[in-house]
Parts: sequence; structure tokens; C-alpha cells
Amino acid sequence: MGIDINYDLIAELDTSEASAPDPIWSDIGGIAKNLSTALNEVLYQATYYKDKGWGSTEVTGGQFTVTVTGDKKPGDPISDYLTAPERMYAFGEARKTKLRIRHKSDTKAIVWPVTLANITEGHGDANQPNALTITIHGNGAPTFEDVSAPA
Repeated sequence: MGIDINYDLIAELDTSEASAPDPIWSDIGGIAKNLSTALNEVLYQATYYKDKGWGSTEVTGGQFTVTVTGDKKPGDPISDYLTAPERMYAFGEARKTKLRIRHKSDTKAIVWPVTLANITEGHGDANQPNALTITIHGNGAPTFEDVSAPA
């Protein structure tokens, strides 16, 4: 029995232009030092007379989010895509793309329409890399894509 190593996760953003017919999947791993996912669930909580004060919970919805922290690397497709002025300093459709995420041994990937939020360059200490942070918010339900055949 082995363990699940984080660097075996493959997360990619579609860095194609919005009008492009096919996605261009660019690996986030070239800039990411930390990647955390969350399924922010919406809960309905109620207490019924019959339960004598004890509550019940139903999960009624959710939104998938991914927070990535890493380094800005000029020339890296993801770094350049995220920090391009037409994305970083724009809103609405300029911040929409797709996220594809999977474990390297999986043959199915989760593909989500997403909004790129909180794109932030950290700057900081003079002798350190410029930090880059982004939060990726899922829009609606995901689809699942077969990635077993080489692209």
C-alpha cells in the first residue's frame, strides 16, 4: 500500500483565447508550490420537534474552489496568462476559462468551467521570487473527460 503524493496531481487551465475552438491545456504545476481544493458545501440545517433538540443537516449544494500559491515566472504559460493585464485587471468574461484536474494515474479528469479570482502578485522581500496567488472558483457542475489517450 502506498501513499498519495501531492505532486502526482495534474491541474491545468485552458489558456486559449475565448473564441478558440479547442482548449490549450497549460499545467499549473510549473508555478505552483501549494494547491488546495475545497468543496464549499451549502448546508440546510433544521431541528425537528421529534428529535428533542437534536439537529439534522442536508447538503443542498456546493462550489468547488482551488487556491494556488506559487511564484511568478515570466515565460511560463500559466504565469503569463494569469498576469496578463487583459486578465488580471479585467472582470467578467476576461476571468472565465476551464480547469482540468486529475491524479497522474487517473484516466478521467474533472473539467470545470471556472472563474479566476483574487489574482495577486505578492512582491515582498528584495531577494525572493515574486509570489503569485490565485483562487479558482467552479461555475456549476463539472464534467468528466477521458484522458487515457495521448493528446
